[in-house]
Amino acid sequence: VLLVTILVVEGIAVAQKTQGGQNIGVNRIPPTQCDNWVRTSNGGHFASPNYPNVYPPNQECIYILEAAPRQRIELTFDEPYYIEPSFECRFDHLEVRDGPFGFSPLINRYCGLKSPALIRSTGRFMWIKFISDEELEGKGFQAKYSFIPDPDFTYLGGILNPIPDCQFELSGADGIVRSSQVEQEGKTKPGQAVDCIWTIKATPNAKIYMRFLDYQMEHSNECKRNFVAVYDGSSSIENLKAKFCSTVANDVTLQTGTGVVRMWADEGSRLSRFRMLFTSFVDPPCSGNTYFCHSNMCINNSLVCNGIQNCAYPWDENHCR
Repeated sequence: VLLVTILVVEGIAVAQKTQGGQNIGVNRIPPTQCDNWVRTSNGGHFASPNYPNVYPPNQECIYILEAAPRQRIELTFDEPYYIEPSFECRFDHLEVRDGPFGFSPLINRYCGLKSPALIRSTGRFMWIKFISDEELEGKGFQAKYSFIPDPDFTYLGGILNPIPDCQFELSGADGIVRSSQVEQEGKTKPGQAVDCIWTIKATPNAKIYMRFLDYQMEHSNECKRNFVAVYDGSSSIENLKAKFCSTVANDVTLQTGTGVVRMWADEGSRLSRFRMLFTSFVDPPCSGNTYFCHSNMCINNSLVCNGIQNCAYPWDENHCR
């Protein structure tokens, strides 16, 4: 009887709080207003609004925690801790996901009087959302997080540098990005892991088209051992355009004039390699000094009949003498 009573009360509360699947009279505060977040080089801490006093209604706060490459995140909670209890934490709750996005794998939803146990990510990102509805608020929470070494990326008794020392820059109408440049310029020693970045700048007002000429990962489908990643605009995670670690690498078209290519190969994957052609292009209609590729691209006339296919299809190399 007690269980039935609880479920009935719960159902009435749900009916009062929702109408056609939507919350009634709720004005969520944008995540940017949840500014009680302190970041440090080793982690940080954040709390629900007004903590340790009662948090206000109709809040939505999102926190995206980011560690350096080859690190993980540990999250703990202080006392006091109180988030409105409810069945399956349907009302006020904390939602924690293992990754940088709201669709990353769900770790759990948390509410009630007991603070969560230690939470640990499997990678370098953790996505957290706090939501309160229009009634029954509590003291809320305060969370602390720290960065720890990722055991999947340890070697020689230590952690690799989080920022690669192996960096290259290219620019112009076209060019070749190649992993062989790493050894030729002595950026890493034999037997060491490869973690290198190539930054590509297109010609003014142009975008970038990339096509792999050669690609091989020594350990296919083992992304933690070797991969090639392409970013559109910067190397921030939200600008990740494509990541290749299997047997095939497709063409990539960027929407900005800056491309970033990153190659990772651990010490046992040094046979991994790639060679990529980049081409600057503008959208049609094509001007007098550009050539129409018949694939919604206009490339510089100097690239026509140069012995290299710069268009997505070989229109630029057809009918050459």
